[in-house]
Amino acid sequence: MRGIGKVAGATVAAVAGLAGAGYAGQRVAASRLRHRPDGDAARALDAPMYVDRRLDAFDGGSIYLVESGDGPPIVLSHGVTNSIRSWFYQLETLPAAGFRTIAFDHRGHGQSKVGTAGHALPNLAEDVRSVVEGLDLRDAVLVGHSMGGVAVQSFMTRFPEVAAERVAGIVLLSTLATAPLGSHSTRTKKRIEDLTRHAPDMSWVWNSENFGFLLARLGFGKDPHPSHVELVRQMLRDCLPETRLDAPRVLMGLDLTPDLPNIDVPTLIVVGTADILTPPAQSRILARLIPGSRMEVFPGGGHMLMLERHDELDRLLIDFAREVTGASSSADHTPRLNVAR
Repeated sequence: MRGIGKVAGATVAAVAGLAGAGYAGQRVAASRLRHRPDGDAARALDAPMYVDRRLDAFDGGSIYLVESGDGPPIVLSHGVTNSIRSWFYQLETLPAAGFRTIAFDHRGHGQSKVGTAGHALPNLAEDVRSVVEGLDLRDAVLVGHSMGGVAVQSFMTRFPEVAAERVAGIVLLSTLATAPLGSHSTRTKKRIEDLTRHAPDMSWVWNSENFGFLLARLGFGKDPHPSHVELVRQMLRDCLPETRLDAPRVLMGLDLTPDLPNIDVPTLIVVGTADILTPPAQSRILARLIPGSRMEVFPGGGHMLMLERHDELDRLLIDFAREVTGASSSADHTPRLNVAR
């Protein structure tokens, strides 16, 4: 809880600082940074999505996904208000290493449609199940980022029989298991939900190229590529206003900790030391409660490690997936990326 408080305080302070007297200078700096060539812009902002398909969700909605490659499956589950575009590096690198790589849009995000049950924690688990069973996956590695990591945890603990049959291991990336109000009364949580339900539409923030860019920058560590920050701004801009409002409420009162000791597959936990959204303290909770898990820390890494530290993360994912699935390295055609930090 103290860690979450620090995150909220740091974020509010950063937003206040941007909105204050220094914003004019920050805006100029953001404009210069956005237009700085970094070599990744074309691929990051217009990522190829490979083979796509749509699955039925349990409540009448639909789940959009893309996939590439052959071999043991790796399923990529993105964070709140993001989309499959956040995985564009992994959709290139993991198939080249000999894995069937699948990325799906969560309900209401990207091209997936919300069903009648709306946004709720059980629905995240149901949607992961729809992907795993709908594609008839075996020996899968589930990789969950932020809210996508919550979805993976929820799936593993709500459907242990399905997980035991179909999942070889999980990766919890820049995520959490508890959030404020997890131990508070349902009445208090309901009051806050009622307040947030009437929050104003913040589309103007993400439509603002410079201000939105500066806020998206909070998700990164030191010296990120401008195209990566711009990609996050565009995903937030393109996210439906109702999803931007409703989906984050899934995390309100979150507390998965009682069930974490029941996860019994190999688990890799990854976090950056500069992540102010899901700081290392949250990952340490996961590592302490999930039996046999191991934790990897990226010094200076922010929240969007799949972008800012993609070469290191991809190698970590490949090694872990080979370890838990027994996959051979003979098919590895992974490009050795030389990316300036």
